[in-house]
Amino acid sequence: MNSQMFELMWGGVALVGGGLLAADVRGAAERFQAMSYAYRSWPASVVTCRVIGGAFALAGAGVLVDAGLRTMGG
Repeated sequence: MNSQMFELMWGGVALVGGGLLAADVRGAAERFQAMSYAYRSWPASVVTCRVIGGAFALAGAGVLVDAGLRTMGG
């Protein structure tokens, strides 16, 4: 697998997964928080899960835009 394919895959997963977590689709943030709390892990609140999801969605979008710009530019 080449690096551009990896970037596209990582960007897509981060964008979609982070977006689902941030939007709390079907209680995804609550389930993630409950699962992590059961193992005494971070994050301790649903709001924190949603913020983390939003950060991953933005990072994924940035990676996809960067990969697309490099593809178009050269």
